[in-house]
Amino acid sequence: MTPIEILAAYARRYPEESAMAQKSCDLLLQASDMLARSSAPAHVTASVLIPQGDSLLTIWHPYLKQWLQPGGHIDAREAVLTAALREAREETGLVCELMQDSELPYDIDCLFVPANAKKSEPDHWHIDFRYLMRAVGRADAPELPTSWVPFIHLGDMTPSLARLARKMQQGFASHCN
Repeated sequence: MTPIEILAAYARRYPEESAMAQKSCDLLLQASDMLARSSAPAHVTASVLIPQGDSLLTIWHPYLKQWLQPGGHIDAREAVLTAALREAREETGLVCELMQDSELPYDIDCLFVPANAKKSEPDHWHIDFRYLMRAVGRADAPELPTSWVPFIHLGDMTPSLARLARKMQQGFASHCN
């Protein structure tokens, strides 16, 4: 499925998030290549949600200076889910597998990213496709600092994680195998 088709399917599964899905579609339809990092005003990114008990694994983002779920940009000719698995391994050192009942993202968020002069990047939007994963092994040392954050404290970190915390506290088990 294309990112636009994924957003439409996501909006059907989570009708309470249809406004965000529509905004994401509108932004992506303005992009020359919605999977390319250089595409503006928006592009798709991929991240992983690795829960353990009532906590979520986070990484310290060196540019944004905050704890976030592991994730990042999609490489050329890479599938979004493959990018999420790669980012998990690179940033946390963990080998992960999908823990959901489908390949439809568990969560999607539309995130504003401020300009980065060091990378010559203008303000833009990340349409972040987030996949629920479980760690099945360790491959490497983590590339970035990691921390397990209880769901109840995710809301103190960013508005995006606050919304995600509510969703995860309502029970991610109903979306798992």
